[in-house]
Amino acid sequence: MGIVVRKAKEKDMLPIQRLVAKAGLRDEGIEQYIESFLVVEDEDQNLIGTVGVEQYETEGLLRSLVLDSPIWTAQLSLEFLQLTLKYAEEQNMETIYLCAKGTNALFHQLGFREIEKEEVPEQISRSPHFKRNAKADVKVWACSLLE
Repeated sequence: MGIVVRKAKEKDMLPIQRLVAKAGLRDEGIEQYIESFLVVEDEDQNLIGTVGVEQYETEGLLRSLVLDSPIWTAQLSLEFLQLTLKYAEEQNMETIYLCAKGTNALFHQLGFREIEKEEVPEQISRSPHFKRNAKADVKVWACSLLE
């Protein structure tokens, strides 16, 4: 079993949108940020996962994290998110934020901590994705990449 993680290309737009919609997430804005998405392909080059990493100066916003395949395990999920954080670090991001409806042990394991919405930097809180998703039932998480 082999998987490949790579930067998304224009040709990945529709498969990413389908994957995100299938997961019940909003796909608005993907077309504007396609170059900030990473995709995961299985050995048959089927797109089985994606995550957006929007960059705002030294801050990043994870969005549209979807892993959809029978081969996904907790270990693969952890490795994919570690690669995503490493990619963000290589892009000179210092802190990564994300919105999620629940608590995920994986976030804690990767160093994310829950924060108040008011603690989110202005450039992140003004992003269209954050505005659409930071509702009352959503938790905001932050992970420093400097530690």
